[in-house]
Amino acid sequence: MQSPFIIFRYVSFALLINFNLLVLVFASWNASATVTYGLSVSLTTAFLLFDSCASFFFISLALVELAVPQAKTSRVSFECCWSAILSLFQTGTAISITVNGPAICRQSSNWDLCASSSLLLVTSWLSSLLILSHFFMLFITTISHIRVHPNVWFETILTVNWFNQYDMTLWPEKGDKVAGSGLGTWYTAPKTPLDSSHDCEKAPWAQATNIRRGVDSPFKRPNLSSAAPNSCSTTLISLPVAPLRIQARNPAGSRFIEKFRESKILSRSGTPSQYGLHFENRVAPFPPRVDDHDLPIPLPRLSEWICADAINDINVHTASRSL
Repeated sequence: MQSPFIIFRYVSFALLINFNLLVLVFASWNASATVTYGLSVSLTTAFLLFDSCASFFFISLALVELAVPQAKTSRVSFECCWSAILSLFQTGTAISITVNGPAICRQSSNWDLCASSSLLLVTSWLSSLLILSHFFMLFITTISHIRVHPNVWFETILTVNWFNQYDMTLWPEKGDKVAGSGLGTWYTAPKTPLDSSHDCEKAPWAQATNIRRGVDSPFKRPNLSSAAPNSCSTTLISLPVAPLRIQARNPAGSRFIEKFRESKILSRSGTPSQYGLHFENRVAPFPPRVDDHDLPIPLPRLSEWICADAINDINVHTASRSL
């Protein structure tokens, strides 16, 4: 694919040919109308004819290399020179036709002379601005590529790699001037394509090994054809190292306490003092030796079973006598 700079060059050449052809036609019309009216041809009109012919010559000379690559007629320095000279001449003639054109129309009432002068005013400015932009584009682009291509002035436009993608890398400091300034000089190097893989991009451990996929381990496929059904040979495969056994943690070190639902007894062994004093019940509802809730509650000291019917006969005096 052609560089956008080369495509823009071809487009500017096509526009230059078009505008210079119009300038040539209108200048010839103006010269013919001037002679017919009985006046002498102005120097501006003659200069416009010369600029148009010179533009055709240099543009065709720049395009010769497309047919004959050995011609080398599109050198960067040569094209910069002729485009700068033509831009200077055409800008001068455009200014001259701007100053002298309306004056000629006021002196004479010839329609051909006024129409040709008005058309020359527009086309000469368009042609001069286009050749001037072509010169500045080529000159600035060449200046920006000097660090990449030091001999860019002596190369042809078609052989220079314009506006390619480059990586910015730092030049080593050379000389006292660069070392004293403390600033490095930057140059550009072509960027390698992303899809290309090189050995230099591999890790050191990957460069030392040459693993054939599907042949070497761990990507080796089982060879079923060579294995006999009654073969006693076994392949020793090194098993992976067993993971380290995790030691059981002491439940006393946990910060979380599990209890049975609707119960204040812990679900694991250990006294509440191991987990903090806030788990100790100041007033226990049952004696501490009761563990099985299905067993009857043992009688405490100074207590006995009595019938429920005898509760009505017990008062403070009878209870003290029974004790």
